[in-house]
Amino acid sequence: MNPVTNINKLFWSGLKIGLLLQIGGIGPICMIVFRLSLSLPVSRLLIGIIGITLADFIYVSFSVFSISAIMKKMQHYQRVFDVIVGCVLIIFGVLFITTGHVINSDSLQGHDLFLGLFGLTIVNPITIIFIMGIFSLELSKRSMSLRESSVFALGFLLATPLFMIFIVFVGCFIGKILPVLVVHTLNSIMGFVLVFLGLKNIFLKNKNLNLMKG
Repeated sequence: MNPVTNINKLFWSGLKIGLLLQIGGIGPICMIVFRLSLSLPVSRLLIGIIGITLADFIYVSFSVFSISAIMKKMQHYQRVFDVIVGCVLIIFGVLFITTGHVINSDSLQGHDLFLGLFGLTIVNPITIIFIMGIFSLELSKRSMSLRESSVFALGFLLATPLFMIFIVFVGCFIGKILPVLVVHTLNSIMGFVLVFLGLKNIFLKNKNLNLMKG
């Protein structure tokens, strides 16, 4: 196969797998981004998406360079991450329920979104499962050089900003056409869902995910 053709195929294959995982793994971070997009400008949210993508990039890099020692170390602290994410989700949920209507372009700055979404993504169990588990498995199934693995990873990583930008534009569109009362109702519904997910993360999460097994 032509080297250029093979590289293109690897890139699109990585992008396809990344998008499928994004769609199949819609979770609390996606919900938070969607909620914020109802009332925040796209330019502000793009900074937050950079934070999410950076967190994914770190884990993708670990997988590409096979830094297994670090990945196994992360697994040992999985329960701590579960509790941290659970607490953060509960806080977000309560804020959406109680003061979600006051979220606007003045209440959250770009660096707040960057740091908040980066931190939540870096300890999010879904991120760890998908990248350190499924993505690493996809890499191991293919016999690729470092260059080929990097191209595959680039396609996979690109799925994150593409999907999140789509969510942002959908949220911005909906936020403009929905009555204020409906937006407030969405605040409460999403808030209760986030609280539920937070409690589930803390009390019902399996303590031994064994992501690195095998």
